[in-house]
Amino acid sequence: MPISNPISSPYFLPTLLLLSAFLGLTLLALVLVMHGDMARLRQSTLFARWRVWAVIAPIYSLALLCGDLTALALVSFLVFQGLREYSGLVRLPGGYTVVLLVAGLAVGPAALTSLDAFHLLVPLLFIVATLQPLVMQREGGSVRHLAFAVLGWGYIAYFLGHILLIYHYLEGGVGVLLAIGMGTALSDVGAFVIGKRFGRRKLAPTISPNKTVAGVGGNLLGAYIGIAAMSYALPGRLRLLLVLTLPPIIALGAIWGDLLESSIKREFKTKDAGDWLPGFGGLLDRVDSLILVTPLTYYFLRLLG
Repeated sequence: MPISNPISSPYFLPTLLLLSAFLGLTLLALVLVMHGDMARLRQSTLFARWRVWAVIAPIYSLALLCGDLTALALVSFLVFQGLREYSGLVRLPGGYTVVLLVAGLAVGPAALTSLDAFHLLVPLLFIVATLQPLVMQREGGSVRHLAFAVLGWGYIAYFLGHILLIYHYLEGGVGVLLAIGMGTALSDVGAFVIGKRFGRRKLAPTISPNKTVAGVGGNLLGAYIGIAAMSYALPGRLRLLLVLTLPPIIALGAIWGDLLESSIKREFKTKDAGDWLPGFGGLLDRVDSLILVTPLTYYFLRLLG
């Protein structure tokens, strides 16, 4: 349906209670860590991150529960802002940025139209893209800019478009997206907490010096906790199987996505993709895990039938 009442969804109440409990417990933990010093808490990066989570978690959930139009709006916004930050990160000229943004926004409508339309975008847009170096020669470095633009479209727009493929074409797609949203979020949290406390050996020191081998265990643990907590949202006939098998896929996607974005930032000697989200940097810094988790989950579920 284009628009639906989120309260009528069987996922609404349990998701509301779970998010409220999660946000409340994490806020309490932050207060305890800061020994009740509220002034220090308000100035901390961790509290800034908590506030971001308190905003984006309900928005993500409601967008999925309110129907096709809000799901499309969610994906289109993630694609648009992600590509804006990416274009600045890789220093695309204005002409390439405009074409990239327009091509990115075509992904959502195509995904909701049909699977054929979604997959047809790849050859069609690539054919059109090869014209850019021919008509934008005055901007210099045209072939190099084309290569980074194509990478950005595939990495951000096409991968994030799989959110709508899960939503529209898979059994219980809305519930699956709610579950992997929580699983991905807690995977990132687990990596941060475990890596900070127990991390010694670096996972990929030349790409992301803060990533540790212990943090990988945190990725997996957080994903299992998130999926277990959201198990009510998974398709009934696959519930137990997905509780067991989805967390490793989420952990893999979270690590993969983080390292991929870090490698791009390192290539251009940039710390953050932007400054849009307090405590995190850019939106791309926040959704880098979800970018890879989503297509991995989609194709895994397609294999399960």
